[in-house]
Amino acid sequence: MRTLIANELRKIRRERFVWAVLVLNVVPFAMVVVNHVVNGGDPTLEGFYFTFHNQYTMVLPLVVCATVAACFHTEFRNGTYFEWLTCGRSRPALWAAKLTVACCLVVVLAAVNHVGLVLFFLAENPDAGLLRMSAAYWLLVGVSIASVALLCALLTLLTRNVVIVNVFGIGLTVATLVFMAADFSYLIPTCFAYRLSVGMIVPDAAYPDLGLALAVGWSVTALFLLLPLLANLLVITRRRYLR
Repeated sequence: MRTLIANELRKIRRERFVWAVLVLNVVPFAMVVVNHVVNGGDPTLEGFYFTFHNQYTMVLPLVVCATVAACFHTEFRNGTYFEWLTCGRSRPALWAAKLTVACCLVVVLAAVNHVGLVLFFLAENPDAGLLRMSAAYWLLVGVSIASVALLCALLTLLTRNVVIVNVFGIGLTVATLVFMAADFSYLIPTCFAYRLSVGMIVPDAAYPDLGLALAVGWSVTALFLLLPLLANLLVITRRRYLR
């Protein structure tokens, strides 16, 4: 598995999309910092971080979709999809290595923002509550990656079109924006990730019935993991999908 992951890392080192996604990833943090410097503001979790959290929620699905789609689409663009799956290694292992690298790349990109947030609060307000901020941030990132990455991998394998996957990411972002404040938003994993994490920062933004939200939200998120996982494995192991 280490060899497969190392091979995937070598592939993405030559890809320019990494820099484009990095820019997209840091835009929310950069905008919030610039606004704080220019207009002043409240360097607290309820002020500065809450604003960043809202903006990053809109960008994160796009970052996940663009990264996963680009990693998988490399094989189609280079015409090596058939060779990739017939190189003598386990197809599920090949697929898992590629998905692992894509998700780790998203985590690294998210870590860039986290480092920026920590440095900002250490400079402006060391007593703001870094542990609470970190927990909320990584909860948002973790649930978003888990619920979106497998869907993006499946769409890329089926459509072989990175544009379609990115359009899906935009649609998911719009849906998150529209339904994030609804009491039933736990039915959409990205909305669930937002409300669950932002409730750690602003309790008034949490679900009114937290028990129901947790039970249904985690169940739906688990389905968004299990069903795309099975579909991905079906696609890469069925011979008719090789060409």
